[in-house]
Amino acid sequence: MASASTELEFVTVDVFTEERYEGNPLAVVLIPPATTLTQAQKLSVAREFNLSETTFLHESDDEDAKTWTVDIFMTTGELPFAGHPMIGTACHVLGRAAKAKGVTSGTIEAGFDIKAGKIKLRYDVEKGVTRAGIPHNVHIHRRTYAREELLKLQPRLAEASRAGKFSVKQDFPVVSIVKGMTFVLVELESEEALSLVGTTGTSFSMGGLDEEWNETFVGMYFFVRCKDAPNGTKVLRTRMIEGTVEDPATGSAASDLAAYLSLVEGKPAESLRYEIVQGVEMGRRSKIEIEVVLTEKDAVISNIFLSGTSTKVMTGRLTI
Repeated sequence: MASASTELEFVTVDVFTEERYEGNPLAVVLIPPATTLTQAQKLSVAREFNLSETTFLHESDDEDAKTWTVDIFMTTGELPFAGHPMIGTACHVLGRAAKAKGVTSGTIEAGFDIKAGKIKLRYDVEKGVTRAGIPHNVHIHRRTYAREELLKLQPRLAEASRAGKFSVKQDFPVVSIVKGMTFVLVELESEEALSLVGTTGTSFSMGGLDEEWNETFVGMYFFVRCKDAPNGTKVLRTRMIEGTVEDPATGSAASDLAAYLSLVEGKPAESLRYEIVQGVEMGRRSKIEIEVVLTEKDAVISNIFLSGTSTKVMTGRLTI
C-alpha cells in the first residue's frame, strides 16, 4: 500500500478535441512500478478530481514497454470500459513515448489491458490521433424505453411534442456495448428537439434489463442524423445525459450507437464510418470518429475502431 507521503504525477487532458477547454476533460494518474494503490485510494483520487473519469496508468520498468494496465474510475466506482479515457490516456502516453525517442512521424502500435479486455492501439505521431480497437459484446435488450417514460423525464421535449413542433417515437432501444455499459438510444428528428433535452433532478436508473446484463451503468444517448459527408461517413449530433449530469464526449455511448446502427442498417462485409459531434450545447464541442466492420457471412460485428485526439491542459503531483 502506498504510504501517506507518496507523490504521483498526473496530467489532465481534453479529449476528442484539438482545442483546450473543449472536448471532455480527463485526469491521468501515473503509477510507478513500485507503487500500489488500493481501489479505495483510486476512488478517493477520482473524487478529488471530480471529473467524469480518471484513469490510473500502471507504468513499467521496461522503457520500451508497449502494453500498460489501465484502471478507469468515475467518482462513484470503477468502469470496465469507457471511450474518452482510453483515447486521452493513449494520446498522452504514446505522444510522450514518441517525443522521448525523437519520433516525429509514422505510427506506434501499443496496447492497454483494462477490465473489459485488451485494447489494441495505433497512434499517428504526426496527427496526434489514437485509433483504438475496442472490446465489444453488443447486446440489444428485450426491454425498450417507452415514449411516455422519456417525456416524463424531459418536460421541455414533452411540451414541444404536445404543441406539434415535432413527433417523438413510441419506443427506443436499450443496448449494451459490453457488460456494465448500457445506453438508451433516443433518436430525435431535429437539432431543435435535441436542444430541448436537459439533465434531470435525480440520477437515472431503469429496471427490466435482461438477466446477467442488469448490473450496469445506464445513460441516455440522444442523437440526430445529419447529412452524410461526401465520403459516405454518417454524421450524427448527440448528447449524453445520465440523470443530473451531461457528458461532453462519450466514446462508449458513441460506440454503442454506431454498433447498433450498423447491426440494424448495415450489410454483410460492410465497413461503416461515423462522425459523432457531441458537447455543443455545453460549449465543449467534441468530435468522435468510429468505424464498424461487419462480417462477410452474417453481418455481425467483427471490429469497432474508436478514433480521436486530445490536448494537454494541466500537469502536477498529487499526494496519497
